[in-house]
Amino acid sequence: TMVAHREGSGQAELHVHVADVFVIETGEGTVVVGGAIPDGKTTAPGEIRGANVEGGSKHAVAAGDVVHIPANTPHQMLVDPGKQITYFVVKVETK
Repeated sequence: TMVAHREGSGQAELHVHVADVFVIETGEGTVVVGGAIPDGKTTAPGEIRGANVEGGSKHAVAAGDVVHIPANTPHQMLVDPGKQITYFVVKVETK
């Protein structure tokens, strides 16, 4: 588990064997899910990062929302300028 706080957009991520569950605590943002990570780079075993997600679906999120990101799914948290978001992250290893 961890707490993430963003005052700007994060990188695109893909965790091959780990699902994410986000519980939005404060603020607002947009989660992009699915699609692909162009020019994604392996940063650790089973972990891919890149500048952005292309072709994913966008979902507005705010305090009280819960988001499930399945393993092996590109995703990215976008935060508009002047906004911020804090969310609790639960990482669940899959087989």
